Amino acid sequence: MEEGDIAFTVAALGDLEVSRHLAFVPHPYAESDARWWLDETRRTRADGSMDHFMIEPIEGGTPIGAIGLSAAPERSAAEVGYWIARGRWGRGYAREALAAVVRFAFHGRIPAIEVLSAHAHRSNPASMRVLESCGFVEVGSKESRSAATGESHDSAVFELRRG
Repeated sequence: MEEGDIAFTVAALGDLEVSRHLAFVPHPYAESDARWWLDETRRTRADGSMDHFMIEPIEGGTPIGAIGLSAAPERSAAEVGYWIARGRWGRGYAREALAAVVRFAFHGRIPAIEVLSAHAHRSNPASMRVLESCGFVEVGSKESRSAATGESHDSAVFELRRG
């Protein structure tokens, strides 16, 4: 995320249909939240604990979402999370972005990640299908909370191992 992505991020994550599926995104989502996230991505990129990418269409233009990996720098495991602006749902962008981040995590990142994990609310079957289409396997479940709604959700936990 860069300074120029703030307005898009505020608009996209300000949509409760997007933010309610995310654990740490409040609603309403304000410019101050996006600025905090920009600072956080800069800090964690510098210390090696996160890789964060805006998702942009190949043809260019406005971003359509974001995806990132969170890991302790010395660990070989990471969690992946992503979101797509509602107007771009159902077009394969999440799957394409996730596949690219999996390749990066397993083959481009130093040190390489050995195990990726992710979770998706069971009320979000589209996200579960994205994970499965990229080879993630459901390994369990957990309760997770949505910062946007304050509600608890049953979430499926997924893993993908470097092979």
